[in-house]
Amino acid sequence: MKKIILGIVAVMAVVALSSCDTKLCYCYENGYEQTMYVNADTPCNSMTRGERGCVESNERMDPGQVAKKPLE
Repeated sequence: MKKIILGIVAVMAVVALSSCDTKLCYCYENGYEQTMYVNADTPCNSMTRGERGCVESNERMDPGQVAKKPLE
């Protein structure tokens, strides 16, 4: 039983420590919002690719206001 408890505590510690090094970004593509975690020193806009735009959490927007590419 002690091994199980120690294992759970170890996993929780790893998760807690790893979350300190990341930040949450919001990415928008074709009217949909996705969340993405990146290193704390990585700007969210560096994750922008093609038609996907990514912003910091304080720049989050309503996905309904994001431009959508018309279906071809």
